Amino acid sequence: MKFLLPMLLIVALLQVSWAQKITRFTACLMGRGPTLRLDCRYRNITDNPLRYEFKLTRRKEPEIILSTINVNHFNDKYHNRASVYMEQGLVQLHIQRYNTSDLGQYTCTLNIPQDLTINQTVSINVSKERLERCAGVSILALNTSWPLILLLFLPVLQAGGFF
Repeated sequence: MKFLLPMLLIVALLQVSWAQKITRFTACLMGRGPTLRLDCRYRNITDNPLRYEFKLTRRKEPEIILSTINVNHFNDKYHNRASVYMEQGLVQLHIQRYNTSDLGQYTCTLNIPQDLTINQTVSINVSKERLERCAGVSILALNTSWPLILLLFLPVLQAGGFF
């Protein structure tokens, strides 16, 4: 009984430290349009639904581009140009017909209701000089372990007569 309270406290702290967290926020250009793609990657251990908000700050006041956190917000400028793609661990904002008026500081905010953490927010400055083309998917960029990569290439090595 004496150790119950400290154990509960440790379990609660571990759960908070491993709950929702934005791990990376990147920007790149894709397609001919061109389309700006913002990748907001996150870690989550719950099955609760995810809410998001993307903002752009150019001068002083931030503009909300798309939001499920502030559901009553509507932005005419991005209404037909912005869309969101979601999968586990990733929320992507796509802005079609990207141009110089879209340069500025983008902010991604994620919220998982009934999770133990508060809103997670991260920002990135998008400038014309630092914006690169989106790369294809690389097996090396997926944080895959080296034994798994070697296992995937085993048939190629066998076909080449190395084994």
